[in-house]
Amino acid sequence: MKVVSPDIMRNMDKRAIEDMGVPGAVLMENAGREVALSVRRICDGKTDGKSFCQGARIAIFCGKGNNGGDGFAAARHLAGMGFSPQVFLAADAEEIKGDAATNYRIIMNMNIPVHPVRNEKDLARARLLCMKSAAIVDALFGTGLKGEVQGISRRVIELMNELEAPVVSVDIPSGISGDTGKVLGAAVKAEETVTMALPKMGLVLYPGAYYAGRITVADIGMPFSIIRDAAAEAEILEKDAIRRFFAPYPPDAHKGTFGRVFILAGSRGFTGAAALAGAAAVKSGAGLVTLGVPESLNDILEVKLTEAMTLPLPETPERSLSIRALEKALEFSSRCDAVALGPGLSQQEETGEFVRRFLQECPVPMVIDADGLNALAKKPAAFKTPAVVTPHPGEMARLLGVTADEVQQDRPRAAREAAARFGCTALLKGARTLIASPGRELWINPTGNPGMATGGSGDVLCGMIAAFLARGMSPVEAAAAGACIHGLAGDIAAERKGQLSMTAGDIIRYLPDAFKRLW
Repeated sequence: MKVVSPDIMRNMDKRAIEDMGVPGAVLMENAGREVALSVRRICDGKTDGKSFCQGARIAIFCGKGNNGGDGFAAARHLAGMGFSPQVFLAADAEEIKGDAATNYRIIMNMNIPVHPVRNEKDLARARLLCMKSAAIVDALFGTGLKGEVQGISRRVIELMNELEAPVVSVDIPSGISGDTGKVLGAAVKAEETVTMALPKMGLVLYPGAYYAGRITVADIGMPFSIIRDAAAEAEILEKDAIRRFFAPYPPDAHKGTFGRVFILAGSRGFTGAAALAGAAAVKSGAGLVTLGVPESLNDILEVKLTEAMTLPLPETPERSLSIRALEKALEFSSRCDAVALGPGLSQQEETGEFVRRFLQECPVPMVIDADGLNALAKKPAAFKTPAVVTPHPGEMARLLGVTADEVQQDRPRAAREAAARFGCTALLKGARTLIASPGRELWINPTGNPGMATGGSGDVLCGMIAAFLARGMSPVEAAAAGACIHGLAGDIAAERKGQLSMTAGDIIRYLPDAFKRLW
């Protein structure tokens, strides 16, 4: 599904009105109706399907713009459904223009109560009037909000959050950036957000996704051709898309059909990272998996793994990969289809030099994770072959020379910048993992849960992506499939075991179930 920025959505509205001749009032009318229907569903749900509409109070907080206009239209529809709506206007009536002003005049003519909220005295009165409301409609700000919410508007947002009634936000919770999902000072916590025509970036990226609650994409009469032709800011990964990345199994398949994976991983104290990456690659359909590990750790990995092979390599005195391992590692990688580089390698200086040299000379597609990324951040190196980098926010910060907080403030920008700077596919881990690749739109992964925030989870993802590269997927396809199926396996693990005790091994354990859910 396409995800758009506020600017793209405004251009879509403009095209519908100016090029297609759809009156803006029609779009607002449809938006108001969809919001009212969502309020009715919530209220009916409180009474197990029995009508809760007759006389129930609905508080609608409106601003002066088109978002407020949608709220005015919703008030009229709610009145027609038998509710008792009351509007709280956080603006002067003279500021309301255009289609919003038309809908404001209509509710005034219908004698729907309108209460100004312009100061603390108004706010105190609004609190009393809202105490017994069955639901609240947040139509204060739309997606165009830029600076931080201050003054009485911030107090109105705080009031909506203090009230016990469920909140339905119009298009996006007030106080959330439509571009990044950032909280602009204060934001409404909605039970449901009714967004118009297409999801907005701020709704699907955290923390905005948390504040949005359940997201309903409303049909407001936007012409299909405009939606079809809209330049998406991003795409939400869907199972149908992921399925297409997997070629059918030919009846005469053999191990080589599904690719050979070489994983360079492990050091003293970090054999688990290597084992998890190897097991994940095996479970993700690679035909053959070999782990290249420091020679003194070889026996440990042979005990840990049954289906994967090992290749002992020269090591440093600290039992990490030595620069002397380079020739042997490159020669072996030339006989493979993909390489995973990084899990548990350590940050020893000599190992870092091995990583940078290997990156420059590796002859097959790579996925680079963990200490592979740390070595790259210290001294950037050019990739000889297509690659995927898989940083978490801290690693991304080191790659870009910024802070982790700066990465989290605008995750799409960080992912795109890394992809452009290194000429590769960049997968930025976290809630709503992002996949960026030069020359194409961003992909947003909707699967996964907080229980996956545990040691080794990233090593599993690294092994999965390597397996998909070996099967012939492009780097961006392998990264997208890895993120989606990794998160899906984690979701299945959470369903069956709960999030609290989830381990990285559980993600591997439920990979077969995740693959089955794709088909």
